[in-house]
Amino acid sequence: MVERYVREEFKELDRLVGLASVKGEISRLAQRLVNEKHYRALGVSVLPTRRHLVFSGPAGVAKSKVARIFGQICYRLGTLDKGHMVIVDHADLTAASFDEKVARMRAKCDAALDGILYIRNEAFLAAGILRSTGDLRLDAVDVMIEAMARHRGRIIVVLDARPNQLQCISFHSGLARRFTETIDFPAHDALELMRILAAKAEHLGLDLPDGLESDLIPWIAAHSRRHDWRNAYEIADLFSRALGARAARGARERCADLGGFRRSDFKHALNARQANGTIDAVASMNFDSGASQPSLP
Repeated sequence: MVERYVREEFKELDRLVGLASVKGEISRLAQRLVNEKHYRALGVSVLPTRRHLVFSGPAGVAKSKVARIFGQICYRLGTLDKGHMVIVDHADLTAASFDEKVARMRAKCDAALDGILYIRNEAFLAAGILRSTGDLRLDAVDVMIEAMARHRGRIIVVLDARPNQLQCISFHSGLARRFTETIDFPAHDALELMRILAAKAEHLGLDLPDGLESDLIPWIAAHSRRHDWRNAYEIADLFSRALGARAARGARERCADLGGFRRSDFKHALNARQANGTIDAVASMNFDSGASQPSLP
């Protein structure tokens, strides 16, 4: 039933790589909103769904994209009048005086009315969530809670929290009462990250070389266990560096038509990351650009 109202939004959600459990949770929430819509149309009084959400998961798993899509779903279903998304970044709440931080959060809350207020993970602790209970100064988190109470029904707040930060919410009484629903975002596996890489290349009309999977999947497997692994962000950085390596290769070869990528482009990209301290490259990889192996489906 829900797809009848938000068909395009669910198509966009389905285009995201992986995240099957997340898509199921968003579908369930949307169905609850549709049910509310029908009951109200029949004049039946219903208890509104708690809409503030915690998105828990590592970096680079499309949490902000899902939040934006959810805002559009809420708009289509009449839950929000606009459905736009306003993001609070770390920079919004740091390098500022205490009063300025509060003023910035208030401005963000006002801008998010009738839409989504998305608190990025980097801003999570900067908002004052772990402030001492003896500190009675108004902080950014207090401004956010005040806006949630005063504009009930006009703003949905989504907190991006790492799994090890969920306890911070439960310890904060003002947040614990309002954030009772958490959607867990799993990390991408190696095949999903390769699909993300392939989509980036396809978007630019470029082909990935045969055999690249045998080079990159061991690299992903070796480093995805790191606590600071950033999933799709790592792939985006690698892709950008490979584009630079491809352009440099064209300049060296004085070739106007570079064609698709070569495996050596990604070897240079990984070496550049290693040189910049981004991540350790796997030195033992075989980057024989002449080898041909089946591509991922």
